[in-house]
Amino acid sequence: MKHIILFILLSVSMLIWIPIQAQPRKFSAELLKNPQKYGPQFEELFNLNEIGTYKKQQKKGVILLENGYSKAFIKNPKAWIPYRKNIVITQIDVVYTKYPKNKEFWITNYYDLLAARITELFKLDSTLNSSDFEWNIVLQTDCDTEAETMKMFHGIAIHYFEVDEFEREAHAKGPSKPLDSTELAQYSLKVHNFIRSQGGLGDSLVFNTFDKHKQWNKALVVMDWTGSMYRYGAQAILWHTLNFKTSGIRNFVFFNDGDNKPDINKIIGETGGVYFAQAENVDRLVKTFYLVGSRGKGGDPEENDVEALLKGINRFEDFDELILIADNNSCMRDFSLLVNLNVKVNVIACGTEKGINPQYINLAYQTGGSIHSIEEEIMHLSLKVKGNTLGLKTLDYELDPENLFRIKNPTQRIIFSACDAFNTLAPRPIDPHLEFIDRHGGITDSTVYKVFDRHPLWTSSLVVMNWSPRMYTQSAQAVLWHKVHPKTSGIDYFVFANDGDRISEKQKKIGKTGGMYYNKANNFAQVVQRCDYVAKKSKGDNPNTSNAIESIVRSAQKYPDAKEIVYLADNESCIRDFKLIKYLNVPVKVVLSNVNGPINPQYINLAYKTGGSLHLITDDFYNNVFSALATSKLKLTLNGVNYVLNEEGLYDFEDGTKRRKKDCSVSTKTSLLENFGL
Repeated sequence: MKHIILFILLSVSMLIWIPIQAQPRKFSAELLKNPQKYGPQFEELFNLNEIGTYKKQQKKGVILLENGYSKAFIKNPKAWIPYRKNIVITQIDVVYTKYPKNKEFWITNYYDLLAARITELFKLDSTLNSSDFEWNIVLQTDCDTEAETMKMFHGIAIHYFEVDEFEREAHAKGPSKPLDSTELAQYSLKVHNFIRSQGGLGDSLVFNTFDKHKQWNKALVVMDWTGSMYRYGAQAILWHTLNFKTSGIRNFVFFNDGDNKPDINKIIGETGGVYFAQAENVDRLVKTFYLVGSRGKGGDPEENDVEALLKGINRFEDFDELILIADNNSCMRDFSLLVNLNVKVNVIACGTEKGINPQYINLAYQTGGSIHSIEEEIMHLSLKVKGNTLGLKTLDYELDPENLFRIKNPTQRIIFSACDAFNTLAPRPIDPHLEFIDRHGGITDSTVYKVFDRHPLWTSSLVVMNWSPRMYTQSAQAVLWHKVHPKTSGIDYFVFANDGDRISEKQKKIGKTGGMYYNKANNFAQVVQRCDYVAKKSKGDNPNTSNAIESIVRSAQKYPDAKEIVYLADNESCIRDFKLIKYLNVPVKVVLSNVNGPINPQYINLAYKTGGSLHLITDDFYNNVFSALATSKLKLTLNGVNYVLNEEGLYDFEDGTKRRKKDCSVSTKTSLLENFGL
C-alpha cells in the first residue's frame, strides 16, 4: 500500500513523517456496529440514486446477491465467484425500494438494515470492504403498496469485468464503438461517483487546468495512479468524458509504482506497473483505472514518474503535448532518468500547499516545460529565472552547484529533504548536430542559428520555414537550435512550407497553393521525423518561388496564441503571392538566408508592412528604422544598396536595373483577369 507522506514543519529543524501502512477500509467496525449513531456519515459513504424498477435479470458483468424485502441474510451466497475467475470490481449497488416514499415511516430502521446487509456481504468476502470502487444506494420508486414492493428485487449488485477477457480485447483490431450522449453521460457519472468515493475532488486543479488549456491537442496524459492520487487523475478522465467531442486528449498512461512489487525489488527504469489506454475507448479507459488500482497502490513513498513518461512516449509516439499529473508530496525515485527525455513536460503538481517539490520544478525546467499548481502556473519556466533564482508564489528556489533548483531558504528545504537522495542528474548529452542537415550537405550559411542565438527571449514563437531544397540546411537550423536549447527555447510551433507538395507550377494558385505541415515543438522526435516527411512530399523542382504569405497567414490562423511569428526566408526566392501581404495583420520577423547580393525588397516590405523586423547573419533591422525613413522620405540603405518608396508606399530598388523577374514584383496591384479569379 502506498505510504502517504505528510510533511509538518514543527520547527526549523524537525520534520514528522506520517506513513499510512494500509489503505483504510471503506466501513469501520465501529460504524457497522452503531449505524444509527453514525447514520448521516454512514449514508455519505454512498452515492444515492433513484430509479423506477431495478431489473433483476442476470447479465454479463453483474452478480446479484438477494436479501429479500427488509432482510439482510444473503439467500444465494454461491453466486459470488471471486476466486473462480480473475475479476476486477468496479461498483457495488445496495438496492432498496422507496416505500413508503418518506423514509421516516419505514418500519425497519434504514441504517440498521443497511449495516446488516453490508456486514453479511463482508462475511461472504471481507476484501469487498474497500474504497477502490464505487458504492451506491439504489432506491426503486415504482411501488405504491407493500404488495408491489415485495415483488421487487432487494439485495446487492456487484459489477465487475474479467481481466482475461479485458486483455484479449486489447489486442482486437478495429475502432471502438461510437458513444452517444446518453452513454457518455453514464460514464461521466461513473467517474464522478468514483471521485466521490475517494473523498471528493479536494480541489479541482486537474479539471480546471485542462479546461483552461483546451488548445492542448494530441495530448498524452501520464498519471500517478496510486491511492492518494486517484481523485486527481480521475479529474482528467472526467474532463475528457464531459468534453469528449472536443477533447484533445489522445492517450492515457497510468502508473502505480510496481504492481505491489516489494520495495527492495524496485529497479530504476524497471519498476513496472505502467498501463496504457486510448482516450477514444471510454469503456476500456474506465476499466483500466480500476485494473491499475487493483494491481497496486504504491508501496514506498517514491514513485516511478520518469519511467512512466518514457514508456508512454515510446508507446504513443504521435503526440504534441506531454502532461504529467504528479503527486507533489512524493519523490521521483527515477529522477536520474530525466536525461533521457527530449520532450517538454507540462507538470500538474497536486498537493502544493507547502510549495512545489523541487524535483517537479526541475522536471519542467530541464525539459523546457511548464508548471501548473493550485496557486499559479508558469508556461515558460525559464523566463521566470532571474540570475540563479526562481521566485514562485509559495517558495523561492535557487540553482545548486549541479545546476538543479533547490529551495532557497535552507530552513525550508527540510520540507522536501526526503527527495534529496534521488536528486542526481548527469549532464544532458546534447549532440550539436542534426542528421537531416548532415545528409543535405551540412551548414554553409549559419544565419538562422545565429539569429536565434541572438534572440533567446523570443517566446511562444511560431516558426514558418521555407522547406525547399535550397533552404533545407538553413531552415533546419531552427530545429537544431531548438534541440540544443531544451530549457530556454521559446519555439512552440514549427510549420514546414514546401510550396504545394507535388503540384505543377501551372496548378499553383495564389492563396491556394498549399503544402503546409504543422507541428507542435514539444515532441522533438516528431519534429525531426517531419523534416524528411515534408521533403519527400515535395517535387522540389522550382525553389525560385514560394507561397510565403499564404504560409504565414494560414499558420497564424492555426496558432492564434503565438506571440512571435518568425519566417525563414530564401533571399534568392521570389514571393509569388506577395500581393496577399495586405491580409497579414501580425508582425513578422523575417530571417533571411542566402544573401549573396542585394536584399530582395519583397522581404524588406514583409518586415516593414507587417510591423515586423528583418534579420541578417550579423544585423537586425527593426520596424522603427523602416517607418522613420519612410516618414522622412529618406533612402533605405542595406548592404550598400539603396531602396526608395514606390507609388504604393513599398520599398523598391532605387536602381531599376537591379529589379528581378516579374515574380519578385514589389506591388499589390491585381490585373482585371485576376480580379475575376483568372
